[in-house]
Amino acid sequence: MSMVRFSLVISLVGFCVGVLVACSATPVNNVELSNNNNSQTSAPEKNSPMLFNQQLEQDLNANLLTTLQSKIDVLSIAKHLRLLYPAQFANPLNTAKAAADVKQQLVAGIADISTVFSWHYMHSEVLNDNSLVAYYRIDSDSGYSYVTFWLEPDSYKIYDFHSVSFAFSALDFVGKFNQLFINNPESQPQLNNLVKALQVNDIEAAFTIYHNLAPTVKTNRALSDFLLRKYSQLSATEAQAMKTIVLPIFEQAGHSSLLFEAHYIQLDNFAAAIKMVKGLPLFALQDSKMQSELAILHAYNREFEPAINYGRQAIMAEPNQHEAYFVLLQVSFLAKDYGLSLDLMNVLVSKFDYIMGRKVISEFEESDSFIASNEYQDWVKQRTNS
Repeated sequence: MSMVRFSLVISLVGFCVGVLVACSATPVNNVELSNNNNSQTSAPEKNSPMLFNQQLEQDLNANLLTTLQSKIDVLSIAKHLRLLYPAQFANPLNTAKAAADVKQQLVAGIADISTVFSWHYMHSEVLNDNSLVAYYRIDSDSGYSYVTFWLEPDSYKIYDFHSVSFAFSALDFVGKFNQLFINNPESQPQLNNLVKALQVNDIEAAFTIYHNLAPTVKTNRALSDFLLRKYSQLSATEAQAMKTIVLPIFEQAGHSSLLFEAHYIQLDNFAAAIKMVKGLPLFALQDSKMQSELAILHAYNREFEPAINYGRQAIMAEPNQHEAYFVLLQVSFLAKDYGLSLDLMNVLVSKFDYIMGRKVISEFEESDSFIASNEYQDWVKQRTNS
C-alpha cells in the first residue's frame, strides 16, 4: 500500500448564504411560492433519521439538485422564521417571499459545497426544544468542516442550515441581520452603503464605511457574521484586503472561526489556530478529524502531552482509519516518544499492510532522529530476523 500524504488539516469551507432577508439594504425578490415549495409532496416513509440522512448523504454526494429541492421546505422555513422572529415576520406575504429566497440561497450554497466537498453523515439528535438536527462532516483533499441541518421531526423536511465557520444558522442570520437595521435606524444609510460596497467587492470603500459606524453597530455579532460570510466568498487577493476589517473584529471580541485556522498556521501561531478549532461545537470537536487536528496543532506548539492525548482519542473514535495513526506517528516524532512511534508503526504494518521503511518514515518531520535511534535500529533488526 502507498503512503498517504500527511499534512495539517486546513479548513477551507465558507458556506456563503449571503444576506437573505428583506430590509432597507436587501429587498427580497418576488418569488412565486407555489413554484418553489414542495410541501405538498408526500412525506418520506417514516423509517428513522439515520436512514433518511444516509440517503440524503448519497443524494448530496451525487449533487442531485432536484432531490435537494424537494427536501428543503418553504412552508417550514416560513413557520420557523415566524416562531423565531414574530415581530419581523408577521406579514404572511413578506415571510413567504423571505422563505422562498432562503430556500433558493440554501440550494445554491449546498450545491456549491458539493462541487468541492464530499458529505459524510455523522449522527442525529433531538435537542431540548424537540428540534431534530443532523450533523455532517464535509471533506476535501485540503481539509474538513462541519454543517448542521434542522429537520422537521415528522416529515424530515429541511428548514435550516448552519456551517460551523459562522456564528449563526441561515434563519438566525436572516433575523439578526434584519434586527441590526431595525434597531439602528440612524445607521441605516451607512449599513446600506456598506452592503452595496461589498456587493461590488469595493473593499476600500467598505473599510472606510465600517470604521465610521457607531461602536455598538461595529461590534454587532450579526454584522460580524455578515462580513465573515462576504469574506468567505472573495478571491484570495480580495480576501486578503478584507482581512484587515474582519480579523481584528474577531480578535478583539475573542470570537473564533474555522476560516481563520489556516491564517494562524501560516503565521506559526499555533495557539491561535487551536483556539479557532476549539470554538467548534461539541459534535465537530469530538470527531476523529478534529481530534487529530488538535493533536498536530498542540504538537507544533510543543505541548506534547495534550497532543498525544488528542491523537489517542482520534484513534479511539475511528480505529479503522489509518489517517489518525499517521497523525499520532507524526506527533510521536515531534515529541521524540519513540516507544509510541514503534507501537504505531507495528499497527500500521499489521492492521493496514503499510511498509514502514526508511523512505516512508523520512517523509515525516523530525524523523531523522528517530531513524538514527537505537529503538529504530533494533526494530529493523527484529523485523529482518523474524
